[in-house]
Amino acid sequence: MSTVRAIRREMRAARLRSRPVQARRERSDNVYLVLLGILIYGGILVQAVRRMIAVPPAGPVPPNLPVAQWLFVGCAVLGLGLLIRASLVFGPVVAGGPFQFWLLATPLRRQSLLSRRFWWTVVTAAVAGGLFGLASSALLRADSAGKLLSTSLGAGMTAGIVALCVLFQANRNEGRDVSTVLTTVGVLTVAAAVFVTPPVIDLPVVVAAVVIFPVIAVIQAYRTLGTLDRAALTSGTEILTATRVSVSWLDISMFTSIAAARKWRRIGRVASRPIRGTGYQAMLFADIRRLSRNRTAFLVWAGLLLTPYAADRLLPQAFVPTVQLVMCTIAVSPFAAGLRDIGRSAVLRRNLGGSDAGLRLVHLVAPVVSAVAWTLITSPATGFVVASLIVPVGAVGFAYRRATQPPTDYSGAAVDTPFGMVQPDLIRQLVRGPLLLLFIAAVQLYL
Repeated sequence: MSTVRAIRREMRAARLRSRPVQARRERSDNVYLVLLGILIYGGILVQAVRRMIAVPPAGPVPPNLPVAQWLFVGCAVLGLGLLIRASLVFGPVVAGGPFQFWLLATPLRRQSLLSRRFWWTVVTAAVAGGLFGLASSALLRADSAGKLLSTSLGAGMTAGIVALCVLFQANRNEGRDVSTVLTTVGVLTVAAAVFVTPPVIDLPVVVAAVVIFPVIAVIQAYRTLGTLDRAALTSGTEILTATRVSVSWLDISMFTSIAAARKWRRIGRVASRPIRGTGYQAMLFADIRRLSRNRTAFLVWAGLLLTPYAADRLLPQAFVPTVQLVMCTIAVSPFAAGLRDIGRSAVLRRNLGGSDAGLRLVHLVAPVVSAVAWTLITSPATGFVVASLIVPVGAVGFAYRRATQPPTDYSGAAVDTPFGMVQPDLIRQLVRGPLLLLFIAAVQLYL
């Protein structure tokens, strides 16, 4: 029986025989783009890593080092839980149409076919986790041993989580329970660090608790690659393609629409009840009904309540309202789903009837109420200063600007700059909303 390596070598040779000039030119272009990306982005990455390593441990240490340590641990556990949820949405091992049609249908060893994809995914996750750990230790003003330890832990834990997701993928277990447990533990750890003075973390104990798990998970996941069926390998192809297109076209709506469709398909069935009222009143009740079925929006809204209090214990008081503004914007965004649907669909507005201003005002009720309530609950962290009064205005203004943004226009004039061809009109469309948030944050610093 032919091996996977022999099949790949024969496919490359057949491509060269069928299109010798085009294939060589395409390969040369790919090599050039890869080398250019390595030289540019790799150089920037190397310089950033060298600067973070060179940061001396002496200097302004966080005022509450135990709080900072426990916040880091809680955010790391929370991030791992969310990483499991995101990895299971995408795969993490994914096989596209040509791959599954031409190779997965053959009697070749599936473990050999998928090993390259698996190891690339694990290495990428390990590099990203290591950089996150290095950046966190640099912010905490750790010494060289602390930076090495934090980098190793970040790399090992992210690689282990990706391998664990592969095991869930092989066993048809969505892993949602594990993700929920980790997310809950992370939120409780952050809450304990914010409202209670925790002890200093004994780093050797943490290392002993997490150093063995990634190695075992990666080895076990590699052994189970052969048990991945075609249904498990192709479940994330749709959303992965949408993500690539969204990144290429700088339009996140392509990704969010498919993610929303998958979420409502997972819910599957809801209790149907008549909507009270008529006209705008019925639309308001319909928007509230839709939000009541979106538990994730309320969980995100409640979880972000801790962030201003954490900033109050770690950052200077002048920056706490800015953190409150940014977190309030993120918390309010899920409640503006109806506003986005209305603002981006002229057909829907014509079918519902009424004026455009009336429809938008009705669907602004949920974002406004959620923003005001969130600000009132988190205002003790800022001391009820004047800067916190404009937080709901900024959050709702950002949501409204993004929801009423017209479709992206790519036909604007391009300007030749040292960084390449740039479309000023495209940049103006991308900063619609974030620019308003930046202006309000600047105003807060002077209040």
